Amino acid sequence: MRTRNKPPALVSMWMLDVFCCALGCAVLLWTLESLRASLMTEEAAASQVNYDKTRQELVALQADFQKQQTELNSLIADLRGRLAALTNDYDAKDKLLVTANADLSNTKSALAIATTDLTDAKKRLTAADSDLISVKDDYTKSTTRVLVLQEDLKKKLDALLALQASMKTMTQAELDLQKLLRERAIENELLQARAKDATNLLNDLDAKYRAITKENTDLMTARGNVKDMQKQLDNANLNIIDLQGDKRKLADKIDKLRIESDAKFAGVAMTGKRVAFVIDISGSMKLIDEKTPDPNKWPIVVQTIGKVMRSIPDLEKYQVIVFSRKSNYLFGGADWREYKGEASVKETMDALTKTEVGGDTNMYEAFDLTFKLRDSGLDTVYLFSDGLPTSGAGLLPEQEGRITEVQRTEALARHLRTTIRLTWNRALNTKRVKVNSIGFFFESPEVGAFLWALSRENEGSFVGMSRP
Repeated sequence: MRTRNKPPALVSMWMLDVFCCALGCAVLLWTLESLRASLMTEEAAASQVNYDKTRQELVALQADFQKQQTELNSLIADLRGRLAALTNDYDAKDKLLVTANADLSNTKSALAIATTDLTDAKKRLTAADSDLISVKDDYTKSTTRVLVLQEDLKKKLDALLALQASMKTMTQAELDLQKLLRERAIENELLQARAKDATNLLNDLDAKYRAITKENTDLMTARGNVKDMQKQLDNANLNIIDLQGDKRKLADKIDKLRIESDAKFAGVAMTGKRVAFVIDISGSMKLIDEKTPDPNKWPIVVQTIGKVMRSIPDLEKYQVIVFSRKSNYLFGGADWREYKGEASVKETMDALTKTEVGGDTNMYEAFDLTFKLRDSGLDTVYLFSDGLPTSGAGLLPEQEGRITEVQRTEALARHLRTTIRLTWNRALNTKRVKVNSIGFFFESPEVGAFLWALSRENEGSFVGMSRP
């Protein structure tokens, strides 16, 4: 038997199996690594997309923030401008009042001087009248005496003429006549003496008459002076009337300034006949900040509401609405209440003092309830608040729980302003309702800007109370 030598095999079956297994493992590992690399690439791409989206949102948020910051700076600048204008206006009115007081004092002084001059002129006129009456009496007496003397002289002359006629007609009784003539001569001498005396008296009377005539001339001059003094008196009276008119004008101007001053509360014009007082009774109304209570804040708010009520000169009817999470009429009923002066103020302040303060700030529901009074004559609203709305209508369902607290209050405030301006207080056949705001935010620019914009958009005014 021939023995054949088997050539050695380079690759045996088991080595082939091992090689195949190794190759399969390598392929499997390569496949796994490829799958892993694909997954990592997809995750990287998704991460890049999320990164780009997040970056775009961040850029948009930054742009929105810068825009809002610019608007806020503009509002703050506008507020500062309005504050400066109000300060200048107040100073101008104060200067005008000082000038008016000075003019009134000068007018009073001039009136006192004119009154003194008038009194002196009246005294001089009275004295002149007395002198004139005295002169008239003397003249009348002198005239009467002259007439008596003239009548006596006429009688004597008539007697003399009768005697001469008798002497002519009695030529036949010459002796008797001579005797009588001698007697008559003596009488004639006496009569001549008396005539001389009468002539002297007449001359004296004539001199007195000329003196009286001169006095009469002086009297006429005095009368002219009296007329001049009367004219001066009339001019003084006219000046007094003009001064009194100026005084009345100044008094009217002062009264007008006083009325304008009295009819304002810290720069807010106090107007309205049918007024709604909308009062925030949320929890912040008894806090200085988010964590610091202030037991004096709510009493200050109540006192301020009383001052505002007293300062409205034309107030006839009113209603008080309080709000926090919910809104209600302070006195229960929705009908207008008759304003009875201090009794109504005290009743309102007492009711507010007993009111429990707490809860959210649902300002939307408060104004919704307030503008239901517009159909019955509402013309003015006074809002008393210290914060932005924190609850109520104005958010979309997808916004709930997905936005920050700041974004939430901004959205609620924006929705409230838009609804008031375009729906509740839109222009109708009647005038729009004025909305005045009194803020107790204590130097918070966000709340101040919101209340100022709310009042400005509704033809009203606002004032921010300072920290007590």
